[in-house]
Amino acid sequence: MMKHHTIPLATLCKGGGSYGIAASAVEYSANLPTYLRITDINDDGTLNKSGLKSVDDPDFINYYLKPNDIVFARTGASTGRNYFYDGGDGGLVYAGFLIKFSIDPQKVNPRFVKYYCQSKDYRDWVRSFNTGSTRGNINAQTLGNMPIPLLPRSQQDLLADILSALDEKIAINTKINHHLAVAMSATDNSPDIRRGRRVSRRVASFRLSIRFSITCSYNGLISLLIAA
Repeated sequence: MMKHHTIPLATLCKGGGSYGIAASAVEYSANLPTYLRITDINDDGTLNKSGLKSVDDPDFINYYLKPNDIVFARTGASTGRNYFYDGGDGGLVYAGFLIKFSIDPQKVNPRFVKYYCQSKDYRDWVRSFNTGSTRGNINAQTLGNMPIPLLPRSQQDLLADILSALDEKIAINTKINHHLAVAMSATDNSPDIRRGRRVSRRVASFRLSIRFSITCSYNGLISLLIAA
C-alpha cells in the first residue's frame, strides 16, 4: 500500500488563518449582509438557512467570504465543523468564532480540501485535540498545521467531481422533499394530500439513504485514493 505524503493546510492557502468579525447578530434584513455563525453550519458542511441573521457593523466589508474560502468552528461542541464557500449561498460575512482559510486553486483543488474536511480522517484529527486543556478549542495555527493528503491533481479532481455530482443530487432531492413537506402541512384530508404525505415520507427516507451513501463516499473514496 502506497502512503501519500501530507502537507499543512496553510501551505495550500493564500496567507494564514483569519478570525471572523467580533460583532453581534441582528435580525435578518435584505439591506444588510447575512451573518455566518457556527449555528448556521450543518454537520455536513452545508448552510442552515433557517434562522439566518444579519450583521450591522462598519467593518463587515473586511469579512466577506470569497469563493474557495473555507471556515472552521474553533470552539465548543461544534469545534471542527466547517463550511466551504463557492458563492452559491450569496454574500456571507463570517463571525468571530470561525476561522477562515483561503484555498489557493493553483496549489490544490479547493473542492478536494472541502470534501477531505468532511471525511472520517478529518474528524478523527479534530477529536485528537479533545483532551485536557485543549478540549473543544482549535486555534488558527493548529488548523493551519492540519495535514492534508498530497494526492496527484488528477485524483483530487476525480474525487471532487464524483462527490460534487452526488451533492447536486442531494440538493435536488432536498428541494423536492421541501415542497412535499409543505403539502403535508395542509389541513386538507383529500386523497391527493394523503398521497403527498406518503410520498413525502418516502422521499425523506430516500434522503437519509442518500446522505448515508454520500457520507460513505466521502470516507470511502478519500481512503481509496489515499491508499492507491
